[in-house]
Amino acid sequence: MEALLRLAVLPPGLIIGIALAGVVLGVFLKRLGRTVLFAAFVALWGLSMPWTAAILALSLETYPAVEAADIKDSDAEAIVVLGGGAFRNNPEYQGTDQVSRLTLERLRYAARLYRATGIALAVTGGSPSGLATAEGLMMRDTLMQDFGVPVEWVESASNNTLENARLSRVAFPFTRVVLVTHAIHMTRALRAFENAGFTVVPAPLGFISRPPSAFGFADFLPEMKAFSQSHYALYEYVGGLWYRLKYSI
Repeated sequence: MEALLRLAVLPPGLIIGIALAGVVLGVFLKRLGRTVLFAAFVALWGLSMPWTAAILALSLETYPAVEAADIKDSDAEAIVVLGGGAFRNNPEYQGTDQVSRLTLERLRYAARLYRATGIALAVTGGSPSGLATAEGLMMRDTLMQDFGVPVEWVESASNNTLENARLSRVAFPFTRVVLVTHAIHMTRALRAFENAGFTVVPAPLGFISRPPSAFGFADFLPEMKAFSQSHYALYEYVGGLWYRLKYSI
């Protein structure tokens, strides 16, 4: 049910739905059908522009990058890394499940923060897509085997950001944390962790938004990376609204 809801309200499913509506309307009302089809084209082009992705991310990326010195002075007890997905049956890893690109970016940054501060690492992530191995366990193994840093705590039963926070509060013996996730996801994640009882120092990464002076002609041309970033931003807007309506977060 959740997958169908995402398909209906987020691109590319939303754009496909608009285009199909235009085709159907065109059978009976040609002018209206063409207008709706054109709207779908405009939406596809617009969401594929780096400019659009950066603008959509602007009001989501509200926490700046953090300095290691500030983390050291924060009295944080652990660096908590949120899972961000995984890939199934990777042939280059002997057919095992492995962390996704988003998760790997978070782990790399967490490893850097660990080396700069000495604050212990904790990871959180379950199996939302039904993988045999929980993301938390994959994250632990990746940090230890590929980055050479230890992981003190693992939470491996959560399937979304809200559960990351609530189950981590039960599983971890601390409340003052440095939270590592993507900048575009930080606002929703931080609210969830604070609501669960944590005191949070945000440590965002992977910023998408940029100042207006940084844009050029190429930023108004479509590309797949920008479309993916626009999708991520819209997902966070919908997720934030859902958390407010259902959980008052």
